[in-house]
Amino acid sequence: MRGPMPIVTVDGQAYKLKSRKTTVPDLARMERFDVLRWLCNNTRPRGYSKGANPLRGMCAVISVKVG
Repeated sequence: MRGPMPIVTVDGQAYKLKSRKTTVPDLARMERFDVLRWLCNNTRPRGYSKGANPLRGMCAVISVKVG
């Protein structure tokens, strides 16, 4: 199986499934809290990218001397 991951849309927001094997329940019939919990466990926001490390490059600024 190749190609883009399936997309689920909830309240105008698009989410990509983490796995193609995941079956999508009827989100319209579920309670809001249960839908949000299912989204957290099985999807990631579209355009997801891991944030950069905020401490990168700070080793030149911090100096520790032992003596």
